[in-house]
Amino acid sequence: MKKAFEQILILTIVALISGCGGYHSRKYDGPELDKSLVSTITTDDQFVGIGGLDGKKTIEMSNPSDFYNVAMWGRYPRTITVLPGDHKILPCMGKHCGGNWINIKTEPGQTYLIKHELEKDSDRYRIWIDKQDESERTVHQKVLGH
Repeated sequence: MKKAFEQILILTIVALISGCGGYHSRKYDGPELDKSLVSTITTDDQFVGIGGLDGKKTIEMSNPSDFYNVAMWGRYPRTITVLPGDHKILPCMGKHCGGNWINIKTEPGQTYLIKHELEKDSDRYRIWIDKQDESERTVHQKVLGH
């Protein structure tokens, strides 16, 4: 029990130091596939999460690791892995999700980055998804090895 507590404490400290809040969630059934066969969608900010995929909430709490991830990292994953094809993504900032789903067609082996910026003369954010270049790797991706 003491060893498990020490491991959780170390992981928490590493996460806080690295600023890599958020977690990765695989969103397809079956065995884990090589990253050249799947698509990855991630965020450029530790306060942006992925609140929904294809009309469903991304958090299902179907296994103990989901509960652990929410307790450690926050409500929504920052990175999801999906099978290539057409998807609808619901980006969230903090605990707040807008009602605007973003449609995207993903390709195998490609990573997509959810980006945002404050609209001029407004307190609203514009959110969009672009293909990610290797040079745009986020701290979160480097820590997870994605």
